[in-house]
Amino acid sequence: MNTIYKLSFAILLLAGFTSCDSFLDREPLAQVTNDSYFNSETNANSAAIGMYRTMTSSFTYGQTMVIVPEFSAGHVAHASIFPEYENFKTHNLAATNPWVANAWQGIYSTINAANNIIAQVAEMPENTISEEKRAQFIGEAKFVRALNYFFLVRAFGRVPLKLTATTEDEDVAIPQSEPSAIYEQLVKDLTESITALPEAHETAEATKGRATKNAAQALLAKVYLYQASITNEYVLAANAAAEIINSENFQLVDNFGSIWSSENTAESIFELQFDDQTTNPLASVSNDNASMLFYVDASMLSLFEDGDKRQDFSIFHGSNDRYYMGKFPNATPPSQNLPIIRLAEILLIHAEAEARASNSVSDLAFSSLQKVLTRAGVTKEKSEFTTVDSFVKFIQEEKERELLFEGETWFDFCRTGLALEKYGTLANENGFIYPIPTAQINLRPDILEQNPGY
Repeated sequence: MNTIYKLSFAILLLAGFTSCDSFLDREPLAQVTNDSYFNSETNANSAAIGMYRTMTSSFTYGQTMVIVPEFSAGHVAHASIFPEYENFKTHNLAATNPWVANAWQGIYSTINAANNIIAQVAEMPENTISEEKRAQFIGEAKFVRALNYFFLVRAFGRVPLKLTATTEDEDVAIPQSEPSAIYEQLVKDLTESITALPEAHETAEATKGRATKNAAQALLAKVYLYQASITNEYVLAANAAAEIINSENFQLVDNFGSIWSSENTAESIFELQFDDQTTNPLASVSNDNASMLFYVDASMLSLFEDGDKRQDFSIFHGSNDRYYMGKFPNATPPSQNLPIIRLAEILLIHAEAEARASNSVSDLAFSSLQKVLTRAGVTKEKSEFTTVDSFVKFIQEEKERELLFEGETWFDFCRTGLALEKYGTLANENGFIYPIPTAQINLRPDILEQNPGY
């Protein structure tokens, strides 16, 4: 397991995520805003490690940012039918839902940590850090900021675009930005990250769990795909995805299940690291064990064709006649990593974006889809897709099968409006995004507006 999380300084940016008494939850930044902390390359590196560490929290990628969209997509259920989870599944959310608040709070804590690194490392004297490392740490922070804002804009729509570091005693009043402005910032951050980040870090071990040039390129392809729902410029997504595919730096692994039963495979472009000390909160409660909270809705079996190799791994039949998420197999201890961006998704992004950009089911577009299908043991002919729309819909449904329990399906279906066809309890497009947490609006009623429908 990646040793970066075992360093003592990692805890410096990890703060309690329990306070809601300050706008945008500023707590974690106060841990390291003292200028004297950023006085060496070692300390700057430790701050970067701590930034990644914040994403292992149960309020962020450690649980909420994955399982909440899985409830919205109707993939999972709660063992005790707790309404704060099940209401995502029925698309009947209240702005007081605790997991909406937790996600908001946890994500902005990570963004604050990234903003602090961007500001502080840029001001470090030349004799304390090399220019190469200065660029790398800032590039990593911009990648992490983009990754987290990408979730926020898909989940909440108009959110405050906070790009500067703050401390506990500062009162920050930031209005909500339109999604178009947020996507523009994501493109800017990721484009600058691509320039600043290395292909790999000093050692293979050091590269694990840290942003690289390829990770930023892959996330940019994904951002472009979503931005195209506003701009209709799919060629940008197609080209960005093609850069990753053509680089040949990543390969689809033969054994689909090995992506989760092992770590940092050849398919993984960016993977969040967990270990015996920094355990995976979602893995601990998603297995067939005494601590289980989340299990699979049995209707998910119908997603797969006969012979699809992914089904038996993704969904397994366990005790109490329930089905469980095979992508979280390690419960004792729950130390497995979380792949956040992997090659199969980039291939499917390329297939859709290339077809849309060329307005045809081209050989190039179909080839990217076929690579994913071949690994799954599924056979399709290009002639089966008579229109671009039918091809795109199939790709989205293929994404659901490929990325099941990875927190993507809900956002992808909402991106194109397919969610209205898939979910009978979804009344209209207002349900595509979650409510702004009531606690945040109460703090700044003059700045924050609730999303329509809540």
